[in-house]
Amino acid sequence: MFLQSTENVFTLLSSGTTSKRPSLYNLSSFQHFSNQGLVPHIALLGSGGGQRAAVGLVGSLYQMEEEGLLDTLLYLGGVSGSTWSMSSLYSDPEWSTNLDRAVSRLSGPGVEMELALAWLDERSKEENFSLTDVWGVLTSAGIMKQMDLRRFSDEASRNASNPYPIYCAIEKHCFSNGPIEGTHTLGLAVHTVTSLLGSRFQGGKLLEQKPEMDMVQLQGVFSRLIQTVLPLILNLFEGLTLCCWAEHSVPPCLQLKDRFHLLDAGLLINVAYPSFLGDKRDIDLLIAPEYSAGNMFEVLDYAAAVNKPFPEIDEKILEERDWPKDCYVFEGKDKEPTIVYMPLFNRNNCKGLLQQKQKYSEHLTNIAITH
Repeated sequence: MFLQSTENVFTLLSSGTTSKRPSLYNLSSFQHFSNQGLVPHIALLGSGGGQRAAVGLVGSLYQMEEEGLLDTLLYLGGVSGSTWSMSSLYSDPEWSTNLDRAVSRLSGPGVEMELALAWLDERSKEENFSLTDVWGVLTSAGIMKQMDLRRFSDEASRNASNPYPIYCAIEKHCFSNGPIEGTHTLGLAVHTVTSLLGSRFQGGKLLEQKPEMDMVQLQGVFSRLIQTVLPLILNLFEGLTLCCWAEHSVPPCLQLKDRFHLLDAGLLINVAYPSFLGDKRDIDLLIAPEYSAGNMFEVLDYAAAVNKPFPEIDEKILEERDWPKDCYVFEGKDKEPTIVYMPLFNRNNCKGLLQQKQKYSEHLTNIAITH
């Protein structure tokens, strides 16, 4: 497992390999492709949205399996709530061949309180115990209905027929006044082994190796519950990306800090676009079901700021961002990926939502004026 960093977005990767063979087999059944070199790189990007996103991603994957399309995916990426489902899914090495098990677990009885409290009790004895651990156990035991004690590095030996998983987080920057101190080189790719997350380094050298965090802790990192507690935290972040490295080394740009504080990447962009744009993964098609009710095209500003290829979107479509259709296809040119965008909150599913949004905005305005 490796941690890759670019533009302040951290992508957590397994060191296993991806496989085009299932994609080739499945696409060939539709008589589209017969040559492995022509197989398109397809990624499904889960969004944020808490429990709704966690359940929604499982539903999307389940329907893709029903339609014989799941095997066409090379990557599965996520932020926030969708990563909760991802970590749960990959606890089953054969999940992509039988999603009924995942659905059954979500509707099951959950984890006994004694087990969750016992895990927290053990974690409380460690030096870096924090509120993140509480979020993690609430998410894992209460929502995903399991205490997943695997380590991230365990996924290095995963079944290559499953889509390659990519989990996104961002680094929290502390500052006293004004913009974040220091600069970041756009396009920089640096790597460190994720099995060493939590260990102590100095000058790029490992001083003390500590146990690798388990998936319960990582679900705490990816929990958006912190957003309700600290809404102003949005002002503390700026963008990054990631990849693999075989050495237990730490890049110079990561040697300047004793600790890295990783938080939910949904606070930056609520769909896992940053880790899939550009040349590194050479993505041909991004399928982006959007389970949140956030900013529909916030990725446009990010792509422009870091000079990443992104399809041009017609101004008329941008005007629909507050009341979108249920599906859009944005065709990519040259190095741009084609994007299939499917917002859950759309004019077909939520016919009365526009009026509710307008009333909510009016109430917020009145509150702001009153204060």
